[in-house]
Amino acid sequence: MLLILYKTKKPMIYKFRMISGAEKVFLREYEIPSSYTFFSFHKFIQDDLGFDSDQLASFFITDENWNKGLELTLIDMENDAGLAAIPMESVKLSDLLKKKKDRCLYVFDIFTDRCFFIELAEITEPAEDKDYPYCKVSVGAPPEQLELGDISIIDDFDEDNFDEITNEIDIESLDSEDYADEDYY
Repeated sequence: MLLILYKTKKPMIYKFRMISGAEKVFLREYEIPSSYTFFSFHKFIQDDLGFDSDQLASFFITDENWNKGLELTLIDMENDAGLAAIPMESVKLSDLLKKKKDRCLYVFDIFTDRCFFIELAEITEPAEDKDYPYCKVSVGAPPEQLELGDISIIDDFDEDNFDEITNEIDIESLDSEDYADEDYY
């Protein structure tokens, strides 16, 4: 009897850097399997930041200048002209984010358009001794998630300064053990 073994390919690990336009000292580094859906990524961010996951949120794939492109939503927003946006649960990270420096916005507050700026910093093989996903670096408190009645004017974010902001927080000198969210190890 001939036995054929198929080696299942493990998904790559995407290392994301996420900053806020509202908080000067806020940074998260997440390591997530590339096979995760945008919905799984959304849930992970919500859990990590302690946000109310009942509020609407969207991802926008962007260009290098943070200009919004394709929208991925929590709810199916079909209309008479077809899909207005794609549901998060139907798209894997690897379907749309393929190379280092690919970017997206995670709009966590739809009514005030407040968002996190997310960049794919690295693509690596999974480590045998780690459980994914997890938060590798956690610096600063996240911006407060607003309720509809709390809407106020939000400071503008200079979108050209992503590298400058992440470089101000010297990531390389941080001991990831000191800043990691241990719940995700």
